[in-house]
Amino acid sequence: MSELALFLVRIGFVAVLWIFVLSLLSVIRADLYGRRVMSRLAKQSGPQLSQAPVPELDIDDGDAFEPTKIQMLTGRSAGNTLELGEKKEVTIGRSPGSDLVISDEFASNTHAKLVLVGDEWVLQDLSSTNGTFIDGKRVTTPVTMTAGATIRIGTTTFDLRS
Repeated sequence: MSELALFLVRIGFVAVLWIFVLSLLSVIRADLYGRRVMSRLAKQSGPQLSQAPVPELDIDDGDAFEPTKIQMLTGRSAGNTLELGEKKEVTIGRSPGSDLVISDEFASNTHAKLVLVGDEWVLQDLSSTNGTFIDGKRVTTPVTMTAGATIRIGTTTFDLRS
């Protein structure tokens, strides 16, 4: 084999090795910091809302669910509330940087997030180890919150209230 062919094989091997290392770093970064799927969804859905006028049907929408706070029901923070105010996204986890800090050994640092999409709050599990549950059912895909639904992370439960 000529020296030129051997040199090209070496360069090709090093290039493939670097591609492998960079893809490995990308996977590790996604595992550590979580994917921001719901943030992108919330940003994309904002400008795409229809600007067409909606016809009036003279129906009283008394059952509309517009929560203003998160009420802690059980766990170390039982009784505490978090006012939603003008927030569009609420991160939940053990990390001190989370909006809703949970002191629970079964919660991940960045466990889940609530995102305001349009007029509805959507709960997304951020690939947590022990899972996020709504009314006893594990959340595997983003779920729209309804009135009276109880969220459980580890031994901590909470809900959205008006």
